[in-house]
Amino acid sequence: MAEGEGEGEAPEEKKKGGIKGLIIKIVPLLLIALVIAKMTVLKPPPPTAAQVAAKTAATKLALDTKCALANDIKPPKGAPAATPAAKKPAASTTPTTVAPPAGPVLELDSKTMNLDGSHFLKIGVSLQLPAKSVPDTVKITENWSSVVSQLTLDTFSGKSFAELSDDGVREHLQHQMGYDVCEKTDGKVETVYFIDFVMQ
Repeated sequence: MAEGEGEGEAPEEKKKGGIKGLIIKIVPLLLIALVIAKMTVLKPPPPTAAQVAAKTAATKLALDTKCALANDIKPPKGAPAATPAAKKPAASTTPTTVAPPAGPVLELDSKTMNLDGSHFLKIGVSLQLPAKSVPDTVKITENWSSVVSQLTLDTFSGKSFAELSDDGVREHLQHQMGYDVCEKTDGKVETVYFIDFVMQ
């Protein structure tokens, strides 16, 4: 009888080994087929030119709006309207969104330039950096100092002593320069401050 039992086990083991072998062969093939299907059939189509243009326009509008609001300039058309009540919630209400914390300020070297006539202007500019930025690292890794220097020259060249003596004109130029810096840095620097403004 022992011989009969031994013979009955051999076909059963052979049967189990055959099913395991079949499973071991089929599973990798299914995985390969799944990967190929995902890469070819299930891959989303590339965006159309219209979709790319719409996404680009939406990104530009968001950047323009962010820069305009940070510099007290009227946002472009199509931007969500920011009401004074939305900017400053009443004391009795709880704000639903928290403004991101202001980062450190990076002071740039003062620049001296000639104004119309025989006058000159010495201007120092600082940048409001994103939160968690390290000013010394940003000064080395980013090219913002050059961008701001060029914008300073572009903004103040050709201005007269009398024109820059008006506080309203200076404030407007600061907001415009902050907006331009915000756009040139893709919103990483939201605004600029004049820390030195001497005319003679």
